[in-house]
Amino acid sequence: MSNQPQRRNEEKFVIRLPNGMRGRIADQARDNNRSMNSEMLHRLERAEELESSLERAHRVIDQLLAGSACANEPGAET
Repeated sequence: MSNQPQRRNEEKFVIRLPNGMRGRIADQARDNNRSMNSEMLHRLERAEELESSLERAHRVIDQLLAGSACANEPGAET
């Protein structure tokens, strides 16, 4: 048995980073008092949150535009 802690619910994923990105992530991780792994996980989670918010905003905009188009039709009450 090894001295390594058991990591039952974790997956390992290897990623290739473009030149310079590793250093930028390391700088941000240091500035945020995180490990590089924690910094990348934080950014992935934040990206998911932002994408979800953007999708909701697009739906609201589409609804507003659809309502505006109906209000501009001939015979619509103003």
